[in-house]
Amino acid sequence: MGYNCERRGPDAPLFTAGVSAALLGRNRGARVAAAPLRALRVAFDEFGFRGGHAAKTAVDGWLSYAGYHAGDELRIDLRLDTEPVCKRRYALRPRGPDAGDDGDEQPQEQEPSDVEEGEDMESTDDMDAMDAEPSDVKEGDEDEEGSQAEGKPMYVAPRSLLSCAVLRTLRLGSCCLDLPSAIALPSLDTLHLTQVSGRSGAIQRLVSACPRLADLTLEACGTLTGLSVVDAHLHRLALRCCHDLVAVAVAVASSELRAFEYRGAVPGPSFLTLHGPRKISFCSLDFCGEELAGPPELGSLVYFLRLFVGVERLHLTSARLGCGVGHGIFSSALKFPSFPTLLNLELTGMLPDDDTTVVTAVTRILRRTPSLETMSLFFLPEPHPKQNPWENEVTEEGLHAAHKLRYNQHAWLAVPGGAEIPCLRERMKEINLVHYQGAVAQRALAKFLLCNAPVVDRMCCEFARGPLLIQTKLMAEIKGWVMNKSAHMAFF
Repeated sequence: MGYNCERRGPDAPLFTAGVSAALLGRNRGARVAAAPLRALRVAFDEFGFRGGHAAKTAVDGWLSYAGYHAGDELRIDLRLDTEPVCKRRYALRPRGPDAGDDGDEQPQEQEPSDVEEGEDMESTDDMDAMDAEPSDVKEGDEDEEGSQAEGKPMYVAPRSLLSCAVLRTLRLGSCCLDLPSAIALPSLDTLHLTQVSGRSGAIQRLVSACPRLADLTLEACGTLTGLSVVDAHLHRLALRCCHDLVAVAVAVASSELRAFEYRGAVPGPSFLTLHGPRKISFCSLDFCGEELAGPPELGSLVYFLRLFVGVERLHLTSARLGCGVGHGIFSSALKFPSFPTLLNLELTGMLPDDDTTVVTAVTRILRRTPSLETMSLFFLPEPHPKQNPWENEVTEEGLHAAHKLRYNQHAWLAVPGGAEIPCLRERMKEINLVHYQGAVAQRALAKFLLCNAPVVDRMCCEFARGPLLIQTKLMAEIKGWVMNKSAHMAFF
């Protein structure tokens, strides 16, 4: 069963009472026993769980009921706060001679000597760290109770929850772990922790106690500084906005890890250690916050990317489309890694009008992805100036409503040829443009791709908010650029 809080206010007493009534109502008046409970999903609204005694007692009762009435398997999803887990906003660094632009510098790659591209790049220190027991990888210390976060009381998950033999999925949000001396989760295969805290080493202990763990997601776990996953059957690992996490070591039996997701700042070269043959097919890297600054950060990015050169699908998100087009990663001194097996590439970020090097940058990417078949570009809207100088906050809805199409039909689009790019000429089958605004840089990039891809048989474009007349003109322009006139074209 599932329940979502729609009542606002501390403790939301009507909501907690409603969930309790729904659970007890499963048995009320029934001549036969109710069917075993397979799942319990509860989510509070953005006001979150206020931690009152009555609310804590109610949640404890829900979890106890679920454990007692579970059948062969049980899935628990308890989210006590739905606020955004990360406050790092995408922001572009100013360009120009007076803005401290370091684009003229020649960044150097950070890579170990005598290591060829695509080989394992583990250092001796990383190997030693991997041999250590999981308890050697520590988290930040908390207060003795471990139940405070930014001064707000947190719900402490009952110990009995972590000794449920039939628990298959556990998703916890905005709560604290109080681990028993012996954790018994023999059936758990999915663990998703969001803004979860605990005493030193709590999250590591929990992860290590799940022998069947296949899907692990950690989001905004502020006390986590190190993680070791050894001898597990992990298929997917997602690390999002754990900004104090500095070292991750993964040794998965039979190389079962197939998907890796990361969100945060660009990590250092020693952040991730992968042991054994790499068979990761999907990788999503989201570098939140400001645009990449300079040589050290860009060098670390290239090193990080090279850990995933064998993937088939790659999603890259950053403040500036392509993680810093026109300077740094795409310069001759800092070469974009080669992805010989990459089939699907998604680039997400802002692309301002003053970016005149985006086509050159994307050309360098395409030359390093010879098997690419699908390319998707997600254009993030640039921040709008606040209407009121005394206003402290601009809502996402306000930014979205204020955003308009920017189309100048008289602008000159300098687009070079792409005959020397094999994947674009021979393999590119699908091109997607999302939140397309019609600005000069975006149009130049779209024209370059569509005018040099003769085998494209599917093109999809989602326009930003704006007048229908401008959207119609942009649609006609795009149709004119598509070389294969029989291709399926969709516009939204």
